[in-house]
Amino acid sequence: MTSVREKLIEELDQTPDFVIQEVLDFLLFIKVRLKHRIREDQTADLQQAPSLPPFLQFVEEISAQIPKEEWEKLPKDLSKNLEHYLYGSPRDEE
Repeated sequence: MTSVREKLIEELDQTPDFVIQEVLDFLLFIKVRLKHRIREDQTADLQQAPSLPPFLQFVEEISAQIPKEEWEKLPKDLSKNLEHYLYGSPRDEE
């Protein structure tokens, strides 16, 4: 079975030059149009990205909604003994 590229080459061999010139112009036009479309998509992606908050900014916004008094109620060793507070495993007293 012949590939599309091989079939195109066979057809080009049997085609007059003025038609080949038209086909070439059309192919180049399509390639330029595709490059512009890709560039526009990338530009659109870049423009949308700043409107989405980064993860750490999101966490900061959520934590800012919690009153300071509530943060002070958390144990000072929470990060060190998280499994103790979540699951009741023995505390790490280091």
